[in-house]
Amino acid sequence: MVIDVHCHIGRSRDTAGTSVPQILRNMRRCHVSKTVIFPIDEKNPGPSYSAANRRIARLVRKHRSFIGCIRLDPNQLPAAFDEIRWAQANGFRAVKLHPRTDRFSIKKMEPLFGEISRSGMAVILHTSHEQNCSPRDWIRFIKRCPKTFFIFAHGGKDDWKDAISVANQFKTVFLETTTQSFYRTGMILKGVGTHKVVFGSDTPYSHVDVELMKFELLLSPQKRRLVLCENAKRILGL
Repeated sequence: MVIDVHCHIGRSRDTAGTSVPQILRNMRRCHVSKTVIFPIDEKNPGPSYSAANRRIARLVRKHRSFIGCIRLDPNQLPAAFDEIRWAQANGFRAVKLHPRTDRFSIKKMEPLFGEISRSGMAVILHTSHEQNCSPRDWIRFIKRCPKTFFIFAHGGKDDWKDAISVANQFKTVFLETTTQSFYRTGMILKGVGTHKVVFGSDTPYSHVDVELMKFELLLSPQKRRLVLCENAKRILGL
């Protein structure tokens, strides 16, 4: 069983995009059993991605291999509160936050901490060396939500050493290594251990085959099972 925790659906404002048939074909070819899907930064997604989140809900109902993840824009707070409550009521497993693309800081997120914590959903957070995206920028969020699982997408990119440090401080923080180099992926695995890393494809910005190959080269089959499946099952309550 392979679980992909990072897959966008739709057409981005930067022109990147993917379709449901493409995702399903890649899943079949690469033996991916479940894929966490969420909206890309598309045009006119509705207040706090409400329209895009509804499309995700329809796809999850249609395809049993999809796991629902809402995307939030905390710049639209009333709508963001509504989206968290709606997602919890409709069986969503995670929340995607992209502070660079949606241009927000942890201060903007603070009013939502409690609602996210109460929802029981995991948080998939874009991390990198960019403004508002460093893993250390979000320590206050982690401390305020001690029972919430966090997945640091991209393993912090150029701030990968900080991502390792934060993951080692908090048992609820896991790293996902999409778009990281083979070398950095190996260093992340060495730095936190296979019990703290999860698999993602970052479709359409990377590819299932590319991201799987790194773990096939770096890990034994037994250790791959933790990264490709078991860790995600625990985080997502599967």
